Amino acid sequence: MLFYGRRRRGFPWLLAIIVIVVGILSLTFAIPGGAEVWRGLAPIFLVMLIVAVIVSVFAIVRARPRRR
Repeated sequence: MLFYGRRRRGFPWLLAIIVIVVGILSLTFAIPGGAEVWRGLAPIFLVMLIVAVIVSVFAIVRARPRRR
């Protein structure tokens, strides 16, 4: 299914960034005490993520041209 559909050009930057971020986050759990740090930072991270989604949706709605 990865190669089904129309041919794409360029490097898949989003996929590469997600793989790198997941790798870095998984390595933090190998550090002693890393899980406790993430348990404390999780609420802050989730609030920032929710705010980013709301701002993105608002920006997309504002940028869309109106129908006549």
